[in-house]
Amino acid sequence: MTMDVQALRAAAGTITFIPEHYELVMEDNTPKGFDEKERTFIWEDPHSENSRIEVSLSLETGKLMRLQISQERDDTIWGSAIEAGRTTEQAADIAKTFMIRHHPNYAALTWIRSEIKRNYVEIEFRAEAGGLPLPRSGCEIRLDADFNIVLYKAEEFPGMELPVWPDRLVSAEAAKQRILQDMEMQPIITTLYPSIYDMEGEEDQHRLVYEPIQGRRKIDAVTGEPLHNLQHDLLPPTVPITPADPGNLNNVYPVKPVLPSRTGTEHSSSDEDSDLIPFWEAQLGIDTERYVLDKPRGDDQNLILLYFDKSDMNEDEADQSATDPLSVDRYFERRWGKTLRNLQAAYMIHIDKATGSLEAYHYKPESSGGEAVLTREQCWDRAERFLRRFFPSYAKYLRLEVKWDLEAGITDSEQEGEEGEAEPRDREFFHLPLYIDQYRVRLERVNICVSTITGEVLLYRSVSYEKIRELEACGFKAAISASSALARYAEQLDVSLRWYMDGDDGTAHYRLIYDPVYKRRAKTGVSVSEYLLEFIDAVSGELIWSKLRAIERC
Repeated sequence: MTMDVQALRAAAGTITFIPEHYELVMEDNTPKGFDEKERTFIWEDPHSENSRIEVSLSLETGKLMRLQISQERDDTIWGSAIEAGRTTEQAADIAKTFMIRHHPNYAALTWIRSEIKRNYVEIEFRAEAGGLPLPRSGCEIRLDADFNIVLYKAEEFPGMELPVWPDRLVSAEAAKQRILQDMEMQPIITTLYPSIYDMEGEEDQHRLVYEPIQGRRKIDAVTGEPLHNLQHDLLPPTVPITPADPGNLNNVYPVKPVLPSRTGTEHSSSDEDSDLIPFWEAQLGIDTERYVLDKPRGDDQNLILLYFDKSDMNEDEADQSATDPLSVDRYFERRWGKTLRNLQAAYMIHIDKATGSLEAYHYKPESSGGEAVLTREQCWDRAERFLRRFFPSYAKYLRLEVKWDLEAGITDSEQEGEEGEAEPRDREFFHLPLYIDQYRVRLERVNICVSTITGEVLLYRSVSYEKIRELEACGFKAAISASSALARYAEQLDVSLRWYMDGDDGTAHYRLIYDPVYKRRAKTGVSVSEYLLEFIDAVSGELIWSKLRAIERC
């Protein structure tokens, strides 16, 4: 039963101190339009854009689900206050008092974790079984340097019974061997960034590495078997593309305009940018009588063009007049109106200024209400035509992802289109990972979306031609074998027992699992840095670790 809105509003105002000059700017059910479970209230300081208080109460029980207090602070002063010696025990006591006041299951939340993260203290309360915390069973509380509560976030505990510790478990060693049984090492190309990885130097580095396949599989602690099948953690398989025009196979450059000559400056000028605009309007068939170009934007590398339908320019203002001023929609419009408006553009185009090439294209047509008339194969034909124009070397550098046939263990890019197997879709998506020689490039791919109704390309995202040239120049070649890389990776494998929530809201239940762990820690004074093993360098055999976090413990 939903509680009275007036009662919820009165309760929200008592959760924390709200300064008199703060204004109520939002009051609505959230998440809006979906599974609305909470009533959310937001107060803001009219003189400070970043000072706000957000309170969310359960529509069913009226209990506090979320409190967030944001204020402008001096991080230097804030950080030094924590280092002055106040303990996490003090913070935990304050957090526990707040938790008892607001959490309906506070007596069951006996597992507590406290740690300092940068400029705040984080406290977690969970229910536990066998000494291990249960996911989605408690709350998280964050305190600032003065030990004021600035965040409270209650989990949506599904209300199931606490699990019973199993009578029999497989050993940790057996779980490790089961993980290793299916693990393989795949050579891929990746870019390492000093801000993310533990590496020497301050420059980004392109590397050929071995990436573990099936290295993160969770093992049921009772049966000793993986929770999911082999395909669950695998990227979709790919197939080579037979080029429609083999003559363009070795051309790495797209169709592009003749750029104005540079006048000794490092970056393009606004005049040179203006030369790109009519070229791409013509190439992409944009009707400039119907669509108006917003002010061009971007940076030194990219030019971003947004086009809006002239007939839609005034519709938003008319819609707002009938909307509750405290609604979610109006609040978002006031706070992020320009950004949200950009998302409604009929065309969004990204152009690389250095080459004049098309990097991204998004077309948002009016809803036609028609029926799908094109098969996936026909949509691929339209996508390939687009690639031939704007990425002529697509067959050399790209492969086409296809779908798993989970029962037969084979792939078939067209099987989903067979009669009775899937409902017609209004668009087809094609994902094309980038390959340099035989090696896949991690996180780099071309995406194309084609309407099954009109055959128009609705979305295109390319890859950097400059990066392709850089990677080709590296001449990657593995110096150590996959088996050797696997042996090095396996040396770092450990497992930890933890509770895992399996299933959705209707069937959710806890399972005890062994989770693979590939971590190391480095301690400097009171600071502890944690790292996760990601790759094995395919040339040197070096272990490559990503930086997880740096925490301070008291």
